[in-house]
Amino acid sequence: MRLSYLLVAALPLLSLSMTEEAAACGGCFVSESESTQVTGHRMILSISNEQTTLYDQIEYSGSPEEFAWVLPIRGQVQIGLSSDALFSLLEQQTAVTINSPVINCPQGTNTCDDAGFASGGSSAGGGNGPGGVEIIAQEVVGPYETVQLSADDPGALNLWLDQHGYNIPPSIEPIIDAYVAGGFDFLALRLAPGEGVSSMKPVRVTTPGGAPVLPLRMVAAGAGEKTAITLWVMAEGRYEPQNFSSFLIESNALVWDWDQSRSNYSELRAQGLAGNGGLSWLVEAGEAYYGGFYELFDLASYDPIGSGYADADGNNAQANAQADIDALTFGLTNMWINRYAAELPVAGLANDLTLQASTNQVPVARYFDLQNAIGTPPACPTPAPDPCAGDNGDNGDGNGDLLHDKFTEGGGGCSFDRPTALPRELPIGVLSLGLAMFALRRRRR
Repeated sequence: MRLSYLLVAALPLLSLSMTEEAAACGGCFVSESESTQVTGHRMILSISNEQTTLYDQIEYSGSPEEFAWVLPIRGQVQIGLSSDALFSLLEQQTAVTINSPVINCPQGTNTCDDAGFASGGSSAGGGNGPGGVEIIAQEVVGPYETVQLSADDPGALNLWLDQHGYNIPPSIEPIIDAYVAGGFDFLALRLAPGEGVSSMKPVRVTTPGGAPVLPLRMVAAGAGEKTAITLWVMAEGRYEPQNFSSFLIESNALVWDWDQSRSNYSELRAQGLAGNGGLSWLVEAGEAYYGGFYELFDLASYDPIGSGYADADGNNAQANAQADIDALTFGLTNMWINRYAAELPVAGLANDLTLQASTNQVPVARYFDLQNAIGTPPACPTPAPDPCAGDNGDNGDGNGDLLHDKFTEGGGGCSFDRPTALPRELPIGVLSLGLAMFALRRRRR
């Protein structure tokens, strides 16, 4: 009991000896931002020395019986299913974000600081088909029937595909002939009987060895006047197009328009993609990636169906997600994510895209904090009134209670929380009360 009274008596004395420390109320800032998202034909290419995996997010809205997808390959490949969730995750992780200039607004007056508040703290193939076409392998993968083919006669493969129900546009037949003449094999894929378009999923095709080539000539099937493509490349470092021109959007070319609450990024993007006859690729991102795509596995864990990784019976979502992640990251110990965009005319699909390691391994910026702006900036918010201004330190509630006001008054300025600490100065009555209690205890002894 003696010690407790001593502490009560010493409390006011300690408050008198505290070092003055000004409150850190922070600044008031106004800014805006935008995040660019452009959709189109979305593909992923994972390149390592051991293998190359191509992901294609197939988009099709016609009759299921008429759907056919043909990909040139070299040798036998492994076929798997991916998920739209993977493409959405990459879109989110590589989106370009642009922030407007920051307006430093005046802070509200706070005379309470002067009072000394302290700041707080697959199966094998089945022989030869007609016309000299060899079946390397065939299997059912999810909703798809797949067959891997090899042919020496350019015209024979088109004939085989037509006889087996693969609806190949006549404009693509010469392209297939050219691939056959180049020594390529083919993967042909279609929906299995009874499977609808709604069951379609992205396809994953893994080829042995490193092959940094995107088969653009096959993208020409069904292409319109322009084909918008977003491509992600997972590789050991920064990559860039070798046989196409490419460009970056520099920060000093960006201007924020306060009146429209956006930048001129879209205009610069369109101008760059239209340059060089539309044969240029925009390098949107190139950066080291230290994650493991665990978000996909977690999504498959708590939402198997929604993740897109569950099979037809709603099972095996986690195993399928892990298989997708393993294929995406295989052989990459220093993985980078590269993102490119193009809007290619028909002439731009006449050649496959070849990629190469960039001589410049500096990351490509995709976060822009702009300094230049036009238009009328938004007005600063009205500063809050000084919470400690008033007669005798009254905060305006009329009770004149200085000690109560200092501990309960709300914050001022743009946005700050009142730090809580003991006041440096206390009314003499509080000090007297502590001394009196100490004296009373001595008198009783």
